[in-house]
Amino acid sequence: MSDSTAMAATGAPRIESIYGALNEHAAEFEALAREAETERRPPEALAALMRKVRIPLSKVPHAVGGCELAPAQQIDFFARIAYLNPTAGWLAFNQSGVLGLLGANLPDEGIEQVLPPGACPLVAAVSAPTGRSEKVDGGYTVSGRWSYASGVTCADYAFLMTICPDPPGPLGVLLRPDQFELHDDWNVAALQGTGSLDVSAENAFVPDALTCSPLVQNRGGSQYSRIGLRGYVGGENLGFSLGVAQRMVHEIARMAPSKKRVLDPTPVGDRGAFQQELGRADATLRAARAYAMDEFERAIAIADSAEAQLSPQDTARLDASIGFATESIIQATVRLFPYAGAGALHLSSPIQRCLRDVIGSGQHVIATNETLDAWGKALMEQAAEAQ
Repeated sequence: MSDSTAMAATGAPRIESIYGALNEHAAEFEALAREAETERRPPEALAALMRKVRIPLSKVPHAVGGCELAPAQQIDFFARIAYLNPTAGWLAFNQSGVLGLLGANLPDEGIEQVLPPGACPLVAAVSAPTGRSEKVDGGYTVSGRWSYASGVTCADYAFLMTICPDPPGPLGVLLRPDQFELHDDWNVAALQGTGSLDVSAENAFVPDALTCSPLVQNRGGSQYSRIGLRGYVGGENLGFSLGVAQRMVHEIARMAPSKKRVLDPTPVGDRGAFQQELGRADATLRAARAYAMDEFERAIAIADSAEAQLSPQDTARLDASIGFATESIIQATVRLFPYAGAGALHLSSPIQRCLRDVIGSGQHVIATNETLDAWGKALMEQAAEAQ
C-alpha cells in the first residue's frame, strides 16, 4: 500500500455513520423528490446532500477510504435511499458503483487526485464502450458519444468506457465537466429526475493516471472483479427497485383505510381482495430480498474461497436471482396499483412515481430477464452432465 493509499484509508467512514446521516437528513431527501422530476435532473441541493451524507463512499474499497459494503448488504442500503427519494436512489447506486470501481482499479496517482483523504466526489458513468481512445504522450485522446450518464449535470467527473487500439481492449477514462458536452435529451416516462443525458467529447486529453482497464484490479475484495458485472451492480439496482416498491406498498397501505371509490361506500382497506393483494405484495418483496441476498452471499463465499472468478454456471445462477427478484418486485407493484384509484395518477402522487420508477428499473441491462435464459441453459447442461 502506498503512502497516499494509507492516508486515504485513515478516518474512513463506517456504513453505520452513513446510515445515521441519511436518517438525519431523511426529510430533506424526501422534500427534493418532486423537484428533481420537475427539473428533469438532480437539484444542486440533492447533490450537496449526497456529498454531505457521503453516500458515494459506500462501495469504495477500505484501502482508499471507503466502506466496501458487501453486495448482499447493498440491497438494504440502496433501498433505504430509494425509499426516500428515487432520484437519489438511482444516482446513489450509479455513482457509488463507479466510485467503487475507480477505488479498486485506478493507479495510485489517480487515487491521489480523485479520492484524497476526506473527498467524496460524484462521478457519472457509462459502461457501454461507445467512444474511442487513442494513445498519445502522457495519456489518451478521447472522442465519442455516450448515453445514459445518470447525474452528469451535478457530477465532478464522468467515467466513460472506450475502445482502445493500443493496448487493444476496453479503457475507462475520467473526464472533467469542461471536457464534454451535455445533450438535453432526457424526456422520459420513468426516472425523470436522474438527468441521464447523453454526453459527447472530441479529442479530450486524459492523463494516464485518470484511466484504467475494467479488467485490472489494484485493490479491494472479490466483488470488484470476481462475481461479474451483474454481480457487482446487482445489489445496487435491486436495492433501488426494492426501496421504491416498499414506498409504494407503504403509501397505499396508509391511504387504503380512508380511500373510497365512486359508487362504493366501502373503504378500499376493508376489502378482502385488497388486503390479500397488499399482503401478497409485501411477501413478494421480502421473498425477493431474501432470495437475492442468499445468492450474493453464496457467490462472494465461492469467489473468496477460490480467489478466482465465478464459474459460468455460478455466474448464471447469481445473475438469474437479480433478474427474477426484480421481475417479481415489478409484478407485485403493478398488481397493487389499481387499488390506489384515479387520484394516484396525479404527478404529485408518490404512488404513480413509484410505479413508473420501479418499472423503469427493470429496463436496466443488469436486471434483464435474459439472465433467466442463461440460467435455464445452465440447468439443462447440469442435467446432461449428470446423466
